[in-house]
Amino acid sequence: MNGRGVLRWAMVGCLLALSAPRAEDEPKKVDIRNLSCEDFMALPDDVRPVVAAWVHGYTRAGGESWVYTVGDGKAFLALLQEKCTKAPQASFRYQVTQTAKERQAARKAAKK
Repeated sequence: MNGRGVLRWAMVGCLLALSAPRAEDEPKKVDIRNLSCEDFMALPDDVRPVVAAWVHGYTRAGGESWVYTVGDGKAFLALLQEKCTKAPQASFRYQVTQTAKERQAARKAAKK
């Protein structure tokens, strides 16, 4: 009887240990407020577009943020990555805002 109780507790302990979340399973948090371009470029390729879109939308940098065109999004991201490569210590949020303003000005100039 006592052997079964120990075995049961051992099984319960093993199940709890296996089901507990590990630190590496936790999603990595990115502090966008103080993100530098160097930190942005160090992010995984699949995360960079999401972070750029988040900052762009949060700061409403482009003005026309309700329409998304895949080609424009890729071009914006490429330009942003180019600027961050040239100035890795620059503020990422500033680069997003400046890039959006430049693209918006170019779009307005093309319409004239």
